[in-house]
Amino acid sequence: MNAVLSVQGSAVSEKTKPSFMSRVFNKKKALKVAKVALPVAAVAAFFPDAAMATTTATDLMKSGDATVKGTFGKQSSVVKWVVLAEVVAGGIMYMMTKNVKFLFGFAIISTFITIGMSVAGY
Repeated sequence: MNAVLSVQGSAVSEKTKPSFMSRVFNKKKALKVAKVALPVAAVAAFFPDAAMATTTATDLMKSGDATVKGTFGKQSSVVKWVVLAEVVAGGIMYMMTKNVKFLFGFAIISTFITIGMSVAGY
């Protein structure tokens, strides 16, 4: 008679769960952090003013502020033409599709542009 003994498995689990510390602090994650931290440290070492953001600069666009307000301000012709183009485009889209969403959509876009320009100070 042939007797075959089979082993069902060991009573103790061979696969142990790694500890929290070994999951958080491992070589792979340390290399990922080093890949990010080293270039940042190098830039901070070579350009400390950029890293600290302590430089004082002059606004080079300040001289053109009056020109921009004159071109795109509340009483400028550009704003009137943009609003007129939105009304015409909304009307054409409504006539092509007979969908009121297009007509009101352009009115809503015009309102958002007006609000955005007033928030920006124009």
